[in-house]
Amino acid sequence: MDNDKNERIFQVSKELFATLGYYHTSANLIAETADVSKALIFHHFNSKKNLYFTIINDSIDVLMKAFEKEWQPQDSDDFFEQLKYFVKMKMNVAVLCPIENKLLMQAFITPPKELINELEQLFKEKSKPMLALNDDYIYQLLTPHTIREGVELSQAKLLIRAVFEGFSQRIINEYAGKIDNLMNETEKILSEMDAIIDILKYGVYKTTLGEL
Repeated sequence: MDNDKNERIFQVSKELFATLGYYHTSANLIAETADVSKALIFHHFNSKKNLYFTIINDSIDVLMKAFEKEWQPQDSDDFFEQLKYFVKMKMNVAVLCPIENKLLMQAFITPPKELINELEQLFKEKSKPMLALNDDYIYQLLTPHTIREGVELSQAKLLIRAVFEGFSQRIINEYAGKIDNLMNETEKILSEMDAIIDILKYGVYKTTLGEL
């Protein structure tokens, strides 16, 4: 019985945190919605903060497992095609796990002020496997043989990372407080990313002076 109540508290809290955010989800509301006593919530999770971090941690694991299940190694050795596939898979997982994704997006974009440092540390630690996949599987496709002569490989990687970090930050700023819009506009975001990749691949200027 305790396990059932514990799971009910957990699932109800996850949905409430994702829907209402950290500040508007009180222990009283969780108790009322889950049909349990407030004392039982604190018995199982000690505090609202501890419950929140337990759910955040679990949500990251859920998304990571879903990504691993979705991910299929591609035959292409084209760096940009692999990068697009990587981002598309992340978008697919967001659609497959909407509650967990919404919860994590809120925690990342608009974190509770008193929890910012702890959340940043948690995200940094839990993101290591994804960063390793990025570096070991995708960025290793970017070699001196695949970039234009005269371009330093290290500079190319720095530029690409900077461009996509800037793109990600713009998306974060644009959709702050509008997580549902973000989840409904994945195709639009992927289309914008395609345009950025085309510029990175082919440049801004025409290839010969005669075309100018």
